[in-house]
Amino acid sequence: MNRSLLCAATAALIHFTAPMAGMAQQETENPKLHVDPQWEECAIRLDPALTQDAWRQFAEEGALVVYIRPLTDARPMGAGAVEVSVHNWATAIDDAEPAWNDTFVHPTEDHYLTEGSTLGFPGLMVRAGVTDRMDVGAYVTKNPGSNYGFAGGLIQHDIVNDTAEGWAGAGRMSVVTLFGPEDVGLTVFGLDLVASKTFAVNDWMTISPYVTGSGYLSYARESSSVVNLESETVPGMQAMVGAAVEIYQARLAAEISAARVSTFAIKLGVEF
Repeated sequence: MNRSLLCAATAALIHFTAPMAGMAQQETENPKLHVDPQWEECAIRLDPALTQDAWRQFAEEGALVVYIRPLTDARPMGAGAVEVSVHNWATAIDDAEPAWNDTFVHPTEDHYLTEGSTLGFPGLMVRAGVTDRMDVGAYVTKNPGSNYGFAGGLIQHDIVNDTAEGWAGAGRMSVVTLFGPEDVGLTVFGLDLVASKTFAVNDWMTISPYVTGSGYLSYARESSSVVNLESETVPGMQAMVGAAVEIYQARLAAEISAARVSTFAIKLGVEF
């Protein structure tokens, strides 16, 4: 796959997945929305009706929506290697519930938070091999028509790397935090254990199925003048199954998770 073809594919992925973060309309059984035309897209702003229970649910489910998912197997990249990739993940939330309806405002009364039954987040990630055993990464996403974005980073260190048999294991730590709203904060800390097996399809293509077990801690705080809620610190767990494909310099991956709310994620990138 040459560089121009990969760039075109990346642009196509952004074009087709960006509407998932555009908070498109739904047509049936939708909640009554809190409307504010200040933003072109759905924006984070707490409503006086938000309860402590709903705030805790937002902290738990929001952690899974924004959790950093590098969509990679357990093998280390190698010192000096750099990967740039675009991601999109879609999480199956119920935006009719107060945890979501009372934490967002909308530009019109028929502009809903999700498309279908999932909330989508496209984003950009850069990873690099610092040593032969350790990789680091940075992730960012921003809704340009709204008031919020998320940014974070990760460190992955190999535990086992049997290059002869293709088996690998690694540990990963991550953190991601909300930026934009002055009166709402959400930070998610993650710890992953990843195991993978790499198969060589031919001289220029490999596929690496992997499994991941994760523990996370979500911290949500508010300083809004319209509610008076305690900060919530919510632990949780999830499991992911995916596959990463390497075709020359191209990096493709897909992953699905099992948790309180499930997520499907895809990645398209290039390694230098």
